[in-house]
Amino acid sequence: MPQNATQDTELQIQKKERLDLRNGNILRLFFSYSLPAFVSMLVLSTYVIVDGIFVGRGIGELGLAAIGLSVPIFTFFTGMELLFGIGGAALASMSLGAGKPLKARIIFNSTIYITIIFGALLGVVLFIFREATARALGANDELMPYLVEYLGVVLLGGAVIMAQSVLCSFARNDKAPNLTMISFVVGSLCNIILNYIFIFVWGWGMFGAAFSTILGHFIGLVIILKHFLCKDGKLWFMLVFSISAFKKSLISGISPSMSEFAFGIIILFMNLLLSSLDSTQGIAILSIMLYVSSVCFGCILALSHGLQPIVSYNFGAKLLNRVRESFKIAITFALIFGIAIYVVIFFYTPQIARIFLKPSESAILPDLVAAARIYFLGYLFVGFDIISAAFLQAIGRIKGSVIISLCHNLIFMAILLPIMARIYGESGIWASYPIALSCAFIVSIIVLKCEFKGLK
Repeated sequence: MPQNATQDTELQIQKKERLDLRNGNILRLFFSYSLPAFVSMLVLSTYVIVDGIFVGRGIGELGLAAIGLSVPIFTFFTGMELLFGIGGAALASMSLGAGKPLKARIIFNSTIYITIIFGALLGVVLFIFREATARALGANDELMPYLVEYLGVVLLGGAVIMAQSVLCSFARNDKAPNLTMISFVVGSLCNIILNYIFIFVWGWGMFGAAFSTILGHFIGLVIILKHFLCKDGKLWFMLVFSISAFKKSLISGISPSMSEFAFGIIILFMNLLLSSLDSTQGIAILSIMLYVSSVCFGCILALSHGLQPIVSYNFGAKLLNRVRESFKIAITFALIFGIAIYVVIFFYTPQIARIFLKPSESAILPDLVAAARIYFLGYLFVGFDIISAAFLQAIGRIKGSVIISLCHNLIFMAILLPIMARIYGESGIWASYPIALSCAFIVSIIVLKCEFKGLK
């Protein structure tokens, strides 16, 4: 009887399915997944930028610098989201493609339970040691009160941020890209509204900026929960947990998480180098560039999010021609996006930068323009690296994906940053990024050639 009920449920779900990952047109499927992801990332990045505008206009350069110092904390949380969410979601999608929905549900539940527990414990521990954490992030006496106030809220809400992102990853792979988009869009819009109220109307300063961020993610979390609570797809909550499934999810998620962890380390390293040069202005410039970069990177990341469910499902179904075709489409769009991003940055950086600065702080504008035109040269290569690593992770080629990710965000930057900073100062710090990415681009080509031989 239970078996028949399960089969009936599966039949009902199949009737509801509109996205035919096995037989549908690849380009159409790519747009069906990428466009909602693109809108989600664009809105999410927009709220991040608006957050920066509000902080810059309402609190000032010191507030911007403090948030710039907090970036490694966000990248750490994002890295954990990717470690748990992207890895588990890719495995769940492969299981669905292979016709094993129960296995996919076990992976889903094992992953989400650990995510919530780990996020809560990590947030509490870091909150207790938030002052030491602020010092470790490079805060001087001037920036310390701003950063401690901001971290005090963000750290306690870390579990909410992680849970929303992980659930969205699974929902996207469970053929609900539009609901995922709604979760991010509504949460981000609420964040923007609350940010304005908390900073400009109620005068809550850094506390208000942080609190609006957590509330926005919480609203998005409530929205995405509908998919799993109402059993709108093939994944839903069950009282089940598998250590084996969780371990496999961790292994699958190593590449994207390592990339994010490495990025956080490098940003921390850049902030420390700027602090050693006694350049609070340099930290503020980096903070503004990271705000702008969040939009640019989000556009390319959306392509990888659109690629992953299609590739994982078809790889699980052993349809390798569809896997290769999906990769070619994603790479083409990534390269086009990279060129377009640099053209916009080169010509319109002054106009973009002014929205973050008070009129009295416009003196840093020439240095900011020069820095952006150097730093964003890296976006000519970043799309190829990101898509290549995401593709290999989606088909379970973890070693190749990890190599590309580490070269992209850590290895070459770790080598070049201290050398370039010592020789050229701040300009060397900005130039190390595009040089490192061009080196990672060469590594990506070599790794892909080796991995594609294994797919023949």
